[in-house]
Formats: sequence, C-alpha cells, structure tokens
Amino acid sequence: MPNINKLLKQSDAGFKRYTGIHKATFYDMLEAMQEHEASKTKSGRPSVLSLKAQILLALTYWRECRTLYHISMDFGIHESSASRIIRKVEDILIDSGKFELPKSCLVVSMRIPIGQSSLSMPPKPLLSVQKNQSDYYSGKKNNTP
Repeated sequence: MPNINKLLKQSDAGFKRYTGIHKATFYDMLEAMQEHEASKTKSGRPSVLSLKAQILLALTYWRECRTLYHISMDFGIHESSASRIIRKVEDILIDSGKFELPKSCLVVSMRIPIGQSSLSMPPKPLLSVQKNQSDYYSGKKNNTP
C-alpha cells in the first residue's frame, strides 16, 4: 500500500506527478467524501481503507489504468472491494457537483478521439450471411423412423 502520509508531505509538483491532481483538489475530494460520510444515517461495515486511501485507490485506477487485480494487491484488499470502492468514490464525487470524471480510462489515457484508430490496419471485410438457409437445411431430419 502506498504510504499516504509520505505522499502528502511531498511538494505539490511531486504529488501531482504521482496522482495527476493538485493537493488542493485532493483535499476538496476528501472534504466531499467526509461530508458524505457525515450525512449517512446507517454506517454499515466500515471500510478497511481510510478515506484518503480510498481516494488514492481511485486516482491510481483513473491515472494509470491498471487492472483491479494489481491495484487490489498494492492496497491489500480483494479485487471486488477495489471495484466497489472505485464506484463509491466516483458516485460520491459526481453527486457532490464539484467534479467531472473521465468517461473511460482507455480513451483518456491514450488521448485518441473516439472513432479514430491508432492501428494502421486495413479494415476486415464483413462476412456475408447466407441468403436462404432453407436451400441447405430443411429443419427436419430425414432418417427418423
């Protein structure tokens, strides 16, 4: 698990280099998460990760586009828990109205406009569908008694 306190002690440039956002934005995200936690009426089972770690987990997923398996191994949680945390952080940040999140990890990381391909391969021709299947198959077995 990344050392969050060590990361927060870095300069703003170092923090942005690691997470992709400024420290002020991180603290705004943390504030939105804390407001949501305070407004909950039923708490349920507490998360193993702190709010800071949950935000960092989501930032790691958005920034590096790593698989949930690798992220969960780094943070010491199960893959499904990592997915649940990322969805929760996304929902809370969007509902706060202060943040807009990327639509897709792949499109954002590759910086390719949708509809364009980065590969220079000719398109494959489409296979034609048989026009009349009844010419080849009647639907009945002829050898049945």
